[in-house]
Amino acid sequence: MDWVSQHLQLIIAVAGALAWFINQQRQKQAGSDAPPAEDKSFEDPDLAERTRRIREEIQRKIEQRARGQTPSAPVAPPPVLPQVAVPKPEPRPTRAAISQLEAQRTAEILEQQAALAEQLRLADELKASVARRTQFQTEAAGKEEAARTAVRSALGDDLRDPAALRRAFILREVLGPPVALRP
Repeated sequence: MDWVSQHLQLIIAVAGALAWFINQQRQKQAGSDAPPAEDKSFEDPDLAERTRRIREEIQRKIEQRARGQTPSAPVAPPPVLPQVAVPKPEPRPTRAAISQLEAQRTAEILEQQAALAEQLRLADELKASVARRTQFQTEAAGKEEAARTAVRSALGDDLRDPAALRRAFILREVLGPPVALRP
């Protein structure tokens, strides 16, 4: 299952190629005598009418040639093509306009570089701050461990002395909870 998830793109590509191959085989089996699908969705009715007349003319000529007849003069007048408006070319910019555009682009690039430099400076400050905090935490942890070690050794030394041990029991009795409230 891991192989399938790791090679999903390969599987999709193979499946697509296989589907295309099967589709091509089906089209070959269907034969080429089926007429291609005609696109009858014209937006312009005049264009649709001209296209229909041209198709009829071609079909008529094909039928006449199949019968061995010479083609006669066209029944309908040749279609008139619509006048297409040619767009006017845009005026070329002058050298002054080009230099002004280049200056504007240069200014935009400089602004982007300044913004990136500011972001880099802020990132460096943040990195330095994180380094200082990590160093402080490391030092504080080292000091804490040293203090714990010192307290443990002092407490151990106090409990080894019988007078200090006696003093600890008395302090517990005086400063601790009352006897009635002890568990």
